[in-house]
Amino acid sequence: MVALDGPVSSGKSSVGAAAATRLGYRFCDTGLLYRAVTWLALHRGVPADDAAALVQLVSEIELLDDGGGRLAHVAVDGVDRTAEVRKPDVDVAVSAYSGVAELRHALLERQRALAANGRIVMAGRDIGTVVLPDADLKLFLDASVEERAGRRALERGVAPASPEGIEILEELKRRDDLDSNRIVAPLRAAEDAVVIRTDGNAFEMTVSLVVNQIRRAEADRGIAPASAPAPEATASAAVPGQAGANSERPPRARRPAPRPTPIATRVGFLIGMGSAVLRGIARSVLRIRFEGDRDLPRSGPLIVAANHASSADPVLIGAFLNAKLGRPVNWLGKRELVEFPLTGWAFRIAGIHPVDREAADLDAFRTAMRILEAGQVLAVFPEGTRSRDGALQPVREGVGMLALRSGAPVLPVAVVDSDLAWPRGRLLPRFGSRVSVRFGRPFNVHQADAAAAAPGEKRDRRSATVAATRQIMARIAELLPPRQRGVYAETVAPD
Repeated sequence: MVALDGPVSSGKSSVGAAAATRLGYRFCDTGLLYRAVTWLALHRGVPADDAAALVQLVSEIELLDDGGGRLAHVAVDGVDRTAEVRKPDVDVAVSAYSGVAELRHALLERQRALAANGRIVMAGRDIGTVVLPDADLKLFLDASVEERAGRRALERGVAPASPEGIEILEELKRRDDLDSNRIVAPLRAAEDAVVIRTDGNAFEMTVSLVVNQIRRAEADRGIAPASAPAPEATASAAVPGQAGANSERPPRARRPAPRPTPIATRVGFLIGMGSAVLRGIARSVLRIRFEGDRDLPRSGPLIVAANHASSADPVLIGAFLNAKLGRPVNWLGKRELVEFPLTGWAFRIAGIHPVDREAADLDAFRTAMRILEAGQVLAVFPEGTRSRDGALQPVREGVGMLALRSGAPVLPVAVVDSDLAWPRGRLLPRFGSRVSVRFGRPFNVHQADAAAAAPGEKRDRRSATVAATRQIMARIAELLPPRQRGVYAETVAPD
């Protein structure tokens, strides 16, 4: 059992999850439990000084596996609330609620039960001192408050020196003070903890430091290393909208990580103007028909999952969805798009987030989660690349894992006949071709998967991820004509 503690935004959750994945361990972010209670208390109007009422809320909360060995989702009364519990109002209130002694006691045994089977990295603020005082290894991640505030600002797509960035810094200082000086389970490193300072570290460097400490502890105790999950069962093999990153090739030296793109949160002048120009060009070349676009979600996180049959698809989806949703669409794209001197700035403004396709796919997964946790729209092509014949190709489980972990609803989209309008290898599209863009009904993967399971059936992690991905692809296939359903034709009921 590995206890991983540290102050807010020290990287416990992301580093712990990545290290657990690399080692074949389970991962648990205990902070989600306290966030869930805080969210539910705020939702129900329960004040922090009503300890008895807070304890009663505990039974309504459940941690869920994301399909990759991480207890990274939280459900309240069976409904995934992961996105809600990460919102700013919970950030502000969670320290006050988590300092209630009766609540911490009520959650203590549940946390210990989660760790009982071992092979787990458990992250929190008092794991090594209170929850697992006999843990086999205790680690404490630390960084200056300025470093942590800068990371959180970049995650939210704001400049650290901006008014929003300064507000984040002051909020972290306030929470550090509350967490360190509370009477019950104050934040501190256990006496026998290994302290790892992460100022200036690249993310992968910190992950490697944690992994090396765990491997050293295993060797000291004569414990055989865990068998890491097969590549297709881990987040590092699951990149929404990117294919070929795990194909066999000689290892290469990794380039410096690309500068992150701020999350697009509103349709500003440049996005609005650019989208309008692209819509005008598309309509002048193609005869476009839209179906099912009347009741699209205008708020909250959303995964737009579409087939990919033509180079026209990003324009037919993105440029038109910006206007239909009234908010921008964020995309994952190869890093070369944003590094090209003449157009890179425009792609960044348009919400293209760079992905190094020759590096670990975990970076892309983390970027996708950051977008959804901010309550924004993320568009992905689960096939990763254009189909050669216009029909759906087999996909990896990236989009299913992303939907499971984020809890965001999925909007299935089918672009019909774009491969005929602009075939592979043709320089320009065929003038006057007909193309249809069909929008399905948004759905939640958890709800869909639960409905498909037999009463009392428990899916293992791998099966849950596969089922989620298949559910998403089936919804896309239903919107396509038979010739474009490809390998997912069998998932569609006969007409």
